Amino acid sequence: MAAWRDRYGPWAVVTGASAGIGKSFARQLAERGLDLILVARREPLLEALAKELSARHGVAVRPLVADLSDARGLDRLVADTASVEVGLLVNNAGAPAFHGHFVQRQRAEVEALVDFNTRVQAVLAHHFLQPMARRRRGGLIQVASVTGHVSMPFMVEYSASKAYQLAMGEALYSEMRHWGVDCLVLAPGATVSERIHFGMPAEAVVRCALAALGHQPSVIPGLANRLRMFRLRQLRLRRGMVRACGAFQYRQLRTRPWQVDGKGQ
Repeated sequence: MAAWRDRYGPWAVVTGASAGIGKSFARQLAERGLDLILVARREPLLEALAKELSARHGVAVRPLVADLSDARGLDRLVADTASVEVGLLVNNAGAPAFHGHFVQRQRAEVEALVDFNTRVQAVLAHHFLQPMARRRRGGLIQVASVTGHVSMPFMVEYSASKAYQLAMGEALYSEMRHWGVDCLVLAPGATVSERIHFGMPAEAVVRCALAALGHQPSVIPGLANRLRMFRLRQLRLRRGMVRACGAFQYRQLRTRPWQVDGKGQ
């Protein structure tokens, strides 16, 4: 525990901390003795989690209510962390996945997802990595998705934005080693959460990430997920991979009528 605090402490920032993977990161980092700044939009859930972790582990926990898709929320996070030494950023908050036809989306919806999942992620990484580089220690965990490893029809802008996160995080893994800072991309598949009731438990996903931090550029939790990505990326031509992903997604959407008026899924 002391080694974790020396390497990635004293403070860790976890975005999207009120549920799912973010909440599990908060709990497991508190177990390792890190003080926490928990960022999310839902104040009651953040307050309850902060009280739980502080009482159970004796760490300092600051809940920060902020919508990072809004410039004011991003500015609030930067301002509220100016006086503390952040040794670990878990870049977990992001726009949720959309399943459906790209042309049915409103332009504002596409722009909002791409902005949150690319520009906001890069801004946060840049802001917190700079002081880590000066201290020559620290870490970044970028939470992406298995969809970033493939070209996923019917999840077009989401899959593309996760590919951006994957490329950014893996490049930072190599670049930031010069400064003694560990970077990791976590690319989970389906994970049990408030909205999803199948897949891996969030606790197992987070354990996989924390075990990989400092040892590899990216990790896909779960043997089944890793085998699926291996078959799609390594055992098929790229055309076959795209067709296979499209066929799978289309089966999920086959009961929804094709529409191009923006009123469908």
